[in-house]
Parts: sequence; C-alpha cells; structure tokens
Amino acid sequence: MSLTKIALHRTFGVDIAAHGDLTGTQLNPDANLEVISLGLPRTGTTSLQAALTKLCFAPSHQGVDLFRSPARTEAFSDLFSKVISGTWKAGDPILSARLRELMRGYRSSTDAPIHFFAPETYAAYPDAKYILTTRPGGKHEWFKSLWDATNCHFRRDYVRYIFRFLIWPVGFIRRTDDKVQQYHELRVKKFGAIDADLYDKHSAEVQRIVPADQLLVYDVREGWEPLCEFLKVPIPNEPLPRLNDSQAMRAIYFGMMAYGAFVWVMYAVAATAAGYVAFTPEVGRSMLGQVLRLGQ
Repeated sequence: MSLTKIALHRTFGVDIAAHGDLTGTQLNPDANLEVISLGLPRTGTTSLQAALTKLCFAPSHQGVDLFRSPARTEAFSDLFSKVISGTWKAGDPILSARLRELMRGYRSSTDAPIHFFAPETYAAYPDAKYILTTRPGGKHEWFKSLWDATNCHFRRDYVRYIFRFLIWPVGFIRRTDDKVQQYHELRVKKFGAIDADLYDKHSAEVQRIVPADQLLVYDVREGWEPLCEFLKVPIPNEPLPRLNDSQAMRAIYFGMMAYGAFVWVMYAVAATAAGYVAFTPEVGRSMLGQVLRLGQ
C-alpha cells in the first residue's frame, strides 16, 4: 500500500501517488528493463514516464516509486554507498546483477535512481534502448528549474536547517531528503559540484557510454513522433502528457514542511498534556480512577 494513501498526506500536498503514472504498476516478475531514460530531473522525466506507460512499456519505474517500496529504497541506499566508496564499479558482475534484481518487474524507467548510474546501468543492460531527456534553454534553464524546485536539499544556510528540522518527524519525507543527499554526494564525486555545468557533463557522459543507435536525445516538447519512431510503436491519437511543472514541485515541498510542522505541533501538544498530568497529581489520580472504573 502506498505510503501516501493517507488522507493527511494528501491534505498537505505530499501525496506521492499523485506524482507519477500509476497505471500498470503491478510488477511483472518476468519483465526486465527494455527502455531506460538517463535524463536528469527537471527534463520532462515524469511526462516521459506517463508517455511510456501509454505506449505499453509498463510497468514503468519513476523516482517516486522508491517511496512506495521502502525495502527497495533501502536496497538502493546500500548500492549507492558501495558505488560512492568504490566497492562496486561499472561492469562488476555483482553490481550488474544487483541492479537487475532491484529493477526486475519493470519494462521501462525514468528519473531516479537509474539516471545516476549511467555507466553501471549500461553495463547491466547493454541491449536496452536509452533516452536522454533534455531541457529547453540548456544548462542554465535546467539548473534554475532544479534550484527553484528543490534548493532546500542543496543549500547550506539557515534555510537548509529549517527544512531539515521541519521534516524530521515525518519518516518518509526525511528518507526522501536522505536519498537526495546520497545523490548529491555521488554527483559531487563524479563531476565536482551540483551546478549548471552538471547538465552538460552528464549529457556528455551518457552520449559517450551509450552507442548512438541505442540512444534518443529527446525534448518532450517534440511530441510523440521521435519517441515512437525510436521505439518502433504506433503514435497515439492524443497529446503527449505534460506533468510535474516547477510550480507543482514547489507546492509539494511547501506541503512537506507544512506536514512536518503539523506533526511537531502535535508532539508539543502531547508533551504539554503529559507534563500537565505529571505535575498536577489530582488530574492524574482522576484520570487513573476513570480508567479503573472502565475496566471493572
């Protein structure tokens, strides 16, 4: 069951199930990845995931799926740690087998975490078709979109500490931030920094690793034609989905902080009530007497 089917999550706008196409998410144990997007976040990856689902490449994995499966989240965290430390490298049989095991059941994938492992993923899936989604306006527009939507993960000033404090009591939101910090560490190790130049460095790495006949460099604004031609499937008679814009992302992060603040307030109310009972003996005795009477 999705962690975000709870009404309280939806109240604060952090219903993860609403941010990614859930059509056909029942995993097929015989399926393996056939189409893999290595595009960075904020390059149309959520729209692409919905498009791949409509083209019958479902189940299609998207970054939010990690929070529908805590066990897979922890397993990828362990994998990240081993790659960051250098214990596992691209082409290691154990790493390739682990990636295939974690992604078994899906026919396609976009966004996190696969796009962080371009060399490792290609070594594990040398016969798949790959898509590199791009951002209109290039690296500066991409970084502006990333920063505007998610800068609370990357800042190192008071805003970062306020964000972390507010989300702390909500487990699945706190784990979201923990995973982003691992992504940050891996990117810094590979490319030196999280900045606009990361966009070009990542694109160059993908195009160096994946043979041209297996790779589509794709702007989702181009619509169905280049995508369907690359995948050898018919063009649907409907517009290509457009999902998850920057305004929606900012609303999600505001909701995360509002949800955390709400939980902190509930903790404070509970602590105040407990303290009042503890330091007001007559109230405690009265409550205990009521409980005992109910048990008779």
